[in-house]
Amino acid sequence: MAQAPQRPFGNPASGAEWPAPGMLRELPAPPAPGSLYIREKPGNTLLATEYLGRAVHGPGKQKVRTIANLLVDTTGRVIGVVIEVGGFLGIGSKKIAIAFEAVFPIMEEGKEAFLVEMSKDQLASAPAFKRAP
Repeated sequence: MAQAPQRPFGNPASGAEWPAPGMLRELPAPPAPGSLYIREKPGNTLLATEYLGRAVHGPGKQKVRTIANLLVDTTGRVIGVVIEVGGFLGIGSKKIAIAFEAVFPIMEEGKEAFLVEMSKDQLASAPAFKRAP
Protein backbone atom coordinates (compact mmCIF):
# COMPACT_ATOMS: atom_id res chain seq x y z
CA MET A 1 0.00 0.00 0.00
CA ALA A 2 1.45 3.38 -0.98
CA GLN A 3 2.14 5.84 1.79
CA ALA A 4 1.01 9.43 1.55
CA PRO A 5 3.94 11.74 0.73
CA GLN A 6 5.37 13.45 3.76
CA ARG A 7 5.17 17.21 3.89
CA PRO A 8 8.58 18.87 4.07
CA PHE A 9 7.51 21.34 6.74
CA GLY A 10 5.44 21.08 9.84
CA ASN A 11 5.05 22.98 13.06
CA PRO A 12 7.66 21.24 15.25
CA ALA A 13 6.33 22.78 18.46
CA SER A 14 2.86 21.29 18.13
CA GLY A 15 3.52 18.45 15.68
CA ALA A 16 0.59 19.75 13.60
CA GLU A 17 0.73 19.83 9.82
CA TRP A 18 0.56 23.09 7.90
CA PRO A 19 -2.59 23.51 5.84
CA ALA A 20 -2.27 22.94 2.11
CA PRO A 21 -1.68 26.13 0.07
CA GLY A 22 -4.92 28.06 -0.29
CA MET A 23 -6.67 26.07 2.46
CA LEU A 24 -5.95 28.50 5.31
CA ARG A 25 -9.06 30.57 4.66
CA GLU A 26 -11.17 27.37 4.67
CA LEU A 27 -10.13 26.22 8.16
CA PRO A 28 -13.01 25.98 10.65
CA ALA A 29 -11.19 28.23 13.14
CA PRO A 30 -8.33 30.76 12.97
CA PRO A 31 -4.83 29.25 13.31
CA ALA A 32 -3.08 29.42 16.67
CA PRO A 33 -1.16 32.69 17.23
CA GLY A 34 2.39 32.40 15.95
CA SER A 35 1.79 29.16 14.04
CA LEU A 36 2.13 30.84 10.64
CA TYR A 37 5.49 32.52 11.20
CA ILE A 38 8.72 31.06 9.87
CA ARG A 39 11.59 32.38 11.98
CA GLU A 40 14.44 31.30 9.69
CA LYS A 41 14.92 29.76 6.30
CA PRO A 42 14.83 25.95 6.51
CA GLY A 43 17.97 24.27 5.12
CA ASN A 44 16.15 22.62 2.22
CA THR A 45 14.80 25.87 0.74
CA LEU A 46 15.96 28.75 -1.42
CA LEU A 47 14.58 32.25 -1.68
CA ALA A 48 13.28 33.42 -5.06
CA THR A 49 15.90 36.18 -4.94
CA GLU A 50 18.57 33.48 -4.92
CA TYR A 51 17.47 32.57 -8.46
CA LEU A 52 16.58 35.94 -9.98
CA GLY A 53 19.49 37.56 -11.79
CA ARG A 54 21.69 34.48 -11.37
CA ALA A 55 23.84 33.63 -14.41
CA VAL A 56 22.85 30.75 -16.68
CA HIS A 57 25.60 28.88 -18.55
CA GLY A 58 25.32 26.47 -21.45
CA PRO A 59 27.79 23.79 -22.53
CA GLY A 60 31.46 24.82 -22.48
CA LYS A 61 30.85 27.47 -19.79
CA GLN A 62 29.21 29.72 -22.37
CA LYS A 63 27.14 32.35 -20.50
CA VAL A 64 23.64 32.32 -21.90
CA ARG A 65 22.06 35.09 -19.83
CA THR A 66 20.40 35.36 -16.43
CA ILE A 67 17.21 34.11 -14.84
CA ALA A 68 14.55 36.81 -15.26
CA ASN A 69 11.65 35.17 -13.43
CA LEU A 70 10.25 31.96 -11.98
CA LEU A 71 7.05 30.15 -12.97
CA VAL A 72 5.18 28.98 -9.87
CA ASP A 73 1.98 26.91 -10.03
CA THR A 74 -1.00 27.43 -7.74
CA THR A 75 0.35 24.93 -5.20
CA GLY A 76 3.56 26.96 -4.82
CA ARG A 77 5.76 24.55 -6.80
CA VAL A 78 8.35 26.11 -9.12
CA ILE A 79 7.72 24.59 -12.55
CA GLY A 80 9.98 26.69 -14.77
CA VAL A 81 12.43 29.54 -15.16
CA VAL A 82 12.15 32.47 -17.53
CA ILE A 83 15.39 33.46 -19.27
CA GLU A 84 15.90 36.50 -21.48
CA VAL A 85 17.92 35.43 -24.53
CA GLY A 86 19.31 37.03 -27.69
CA GLY A 87 19.71 40.69 -28.42
CA PHE A 88 22.29 43.12 -27.14
CA LEU A 89 21.85 45.05 -23.87
CA GLY A 90 18.20 44.01 -23.81
CA ILE A 91 17.46 45.28 -27.32
CA GLY A 92 16.13 42.60 -29.65
CA SER A 93 15.93 40.03 -26.89
CA LYS A 94 13.05 37.74 -26.00
CA LYS A 95 12.01 35.79 -22.95
CA ILE A 96 11.75 32.02 -23.05
CA ALA A 97 10.70 29.58 -20.35
CA ILE A 98 12.21 26.17 -19.69
CA ALA A 99 11.28 23.45 -17.22
CA PHE A 100 12.74 23.87 -13.76
CA GLU A 101 14.21 20.36 -14.00
CA ALA A 102 16.40 21.52 -16.91
CA VAL A 103 18.35 23.95 -14.69
CA PHE A 104 21.20 22.65 -12.51
CA PRO A 105 23.00 24.69 -9.80
CA ILE A 106 26.80 24.95 -10.25
CA MET A 107 29.75 26.95 -8.93
CA GLU A 108 31.42 28.96 -11.70
CA GLU A 109 34.56 30.94 -10.85
CA GLY A 110 33.59 30.96 -7.18
CA LYS A 111 30.06 32.21 -7.88
CA GLU A 112 26.79 30.31 -7.82
CA ALA A 113 25.25 29.95 -11.27
CA PHE A 114 22.99 27.60 -13.18
CA LEU A 115 23.71 25.23 -16.04
CA VAL A 116 21.43 24.27 -18.90
CA GLU A 117 22.40 21.59 -21.38
CA MET A 118 21.40 23.78 -24.33
CA SER A 119 23.54 26.19 -26.28
CA LYS A 120 22.90 29.91 -26.60
CA ASP A 121 21.69 29.31 -30.18
CA GLN A 122 19.30 26.54 -29.13
CA LEU A 123 17.78 28.75 -26.46
CA ALA A 124 17.56 31.72 -28.85
CA SER A 125 15.58 29.54 -31.31
CA ALA A 126 13.11 28.45 -28.61
CA PRO A 127 9.58 29.82 -28.80
CA ALA A 128 9.00 33.10 -26.98
CA PHE A 129 7.32 32.89 -23.57
CA LYS A 130 3.90 34.58 -23.51
CA ARG A 131 2.35 35.84 -20.31
CA ALA A 132 -1.35 35.16 -19.87
CA PRO A 133 -3.51 38.23 -20.57
